[in-house]
Amino acid sequence: MSRWTRVAVVVFVVLLVVTGGAVLYFSLPFHGTSSSVQAVVDDPQVSVQTTDGVHVLSPATGNSSVGLVFYPGGRVAPDAYYSTFAPVVRQTNATVFIPKMPLNTALLDTDAAAKIQRQNPAIQTWFVGGHSLGGVAACQYASSHEVQGLVLFASYCNTDLSTESIAVLSVTGSADTVLNRENYQAATAQLPPTATFHEVQGMNHSQFGSYRGQRGDSPASISYEEAHRRVAEVVVEWVG
Repeated sequence: MSRWTRVAVVVFVVLLVVTGGAVLYFSLPFHGTSSSVQAVVDDPQVSVQTTDGVHVLSPATGNSSVGLVFYPGGRVAPDAYYSTFAPVVRQTNATVFIPKMPLNTALLDTDAAAKIQRQNPAIQTWFVGGHSLGGVAACQYASSHEVQGLVLFASYCNTDLSTESIAVLSVTGSADTVLNRENYQAATAQLPPTATFHEVQGMNHSQFGSYRGQRGDSPASISYEEAHRRVAEVVVEWVG
């Protein structure tokens, strides 16, 4: 075997190992705690279903005319957001759709909301949103599709929506050390001047869901339950 052949073989093996490691890493998402998931499943006011990889939280009784397609954060499973959105479903009668993303990365399927919208013609008012990296994907979708509103959790847009007639809600946590604050502040210019901003005091990055173990995050000074209650209050008021 020649020297260059050996080099090529080594490079190929290294690339194979790195690629395999990356795929394995993104294939193992953060899930919601079993207790948080079960509490929503047992909630008599909220119906929980999963169809074709899309997790759906809807009112247990009555019809829903408002829908929110929510893109999960990077390496975060849809069930991590059950306890975040259950109170929103109860109080607004909206239906929340949380699609499972390829390799748990929303940027690999930014148009996921399009299929969901087509399959639910009874819903008249559509919002799209996302957490962290999922919010970036939601911004891209909103820039090229017709939706009434955009909900961002610890996220910001990399596309210019400043001249669009779309309602925007941006929620952050004061204890979040995962969100790049400098980029976040700079990106506010990408949003319409009517955008609504709200910071939840004491809340960190992972508390937008109910998962644990987010690398780079700081301890929160409020509980997950309190964080979800405060986020729901903001979302419910804004939707209303």
